[in-house]
Amino acid sequence: MSFNRSEVSDLLVKCHRRCCICHRFCGVKMETHHIEPEDDNIKNAIPVCFECHAEMKLYDDNHPRGRKYQPDELHKHKDQWLSICKENPNVMIQPLERSDVGPLQALIDEIEFNMEVTNQKNVLFGGCNFREIEFNRVISEGFLTLLPENLRNSLITSYIELGKLNSLIDFLNNVESSPLIFDREENAYKKMQSAKTLLSNAKHLLLSFLSGDDK
Repeated sequence: MSFNRSEVSDLLVKCHRRCCICHRFCGVKMETHHIEPEDDNIKNAIPVCFECHAEMKLYDDNHPRGRKYQPDELHKHKDQWLSICKENPNVMIQPLERSDVGPLQALIDEIEFNMEVTNQKNVLFGGCNFREIEFNRVISEGFLTLLPENLRNSLITSYIELGKLNSLIDFLNNVESSPLIFDREENAYKKMQSAKTLLSNAKHLLLSFLSGDDK
């Protein structure tokens, strides 16, 4: 299930690669979402950023929080933004304001960084801590509770382990050397390999959720 590539290219030009919902400039970080399922007519496509695309898939009719996007609303958002782009092109030629990427996109980068950190073999006296900033941002912006259960649980489990490892790294960086400390360093390295597997699974689930079949 996919849209015609040539028609998608034309649509991306018309919207100036900006999200039709939040109007953020996305560059390559955007999706063409099917407004109505299983309809590959380009009129059924709406270009959106990763975060807005995720929100379109987050809510189900029985979800206790938020209001689900409806197809007629999405069509109106799309028509409104394309109209602005066409009728007010001066808006597009203004210098782009610096815009931070959304929390879910940034979380992918943080997970990749943390996966590299798991490769460090010398944790004792100078080990690099894992980053938790974007995961905390996902929580603070209310995304975590809205994610699918398998993805939410995978992220929580991964970051609980990273939190434990950060505490262990801090401990190893602030004690004097002893045989016991070297044993703990070896234990920390083994735990990192386990954490790497958890992170890899979380990254796979997150990427699958963000992209889905709406290519």
